[in-house]
Amino acid sequence: MSDETRGRVPLNEAARSRAAQNVASGAAPGVGPVRRVASRRPFGLREQKLAYPDREGYHRHWFNDEPGRIARAGDAGYKQVLDESGKPVSMTVGVARGGGAQIAYLMEIPAEWYREDMAAQESGHRELMDQIREGRVPGGPTGADRQAQYVPRDVGISIREERR
Repeated sequence: MSDETRGRVPLNEAARSRAAQNVASGAAPGVGPVRRVASRRPFGLREQKLAYPDREGYHRHWFNDEPGRIARAGDAGYKQVLDESGKPVSMTVGVARGGGAQIAYLMEIPAEWYREDMAAQESGHRELMDQIREGRVPGGPTGADRQAQYVPRDVGISIREERR
C-alpha cells in the first residue's frame, strides 16, 4: 500500500504545502503560520512579575514556601489571598534548595496591623542604632575591650538612619 493510498503525503509534498500556506498567510519562509492574538503584550518589557491588584485596607506580601514560613505568617495575622476559583494565589519564583520549584504565596494583613508591625520594627532599629552610637552593642565587648574594638566618633564614620 503506498503512502498516498493511506492518506499520507510524502515529506517533500507536505513541506511544499506548508510553505505555500505560509506565503499565503504572510509568514516568513521556514516559519509556522502567523497567529493573530487579540491582546498582545510585547516580550521583554519592564514589568513587575509579582504584580497583583491591591485590596483596599490591606497590605499584601509574597511569602516563599520554605519550612515554617507560611505558618509563621499565619501566626502574625496574614491570610492567604484566594483567586476566582478559591485556590491560594501562588507563583513560581525560583529554584528551591532541593532543586524543585520555589513557590511563593500571596498573603495579606489588615493595613492597620501592618503599620503597627512596622512601627514596632522601626522602634527596635532606633534602639539598636542608639546602642551602636553609645558603644553598647548587645552581645558585644564590655569594659576596656569596648574601646579597643570600636572606632572613636571623631574618625568620620557617619550613621544614616533613613530606611531604604
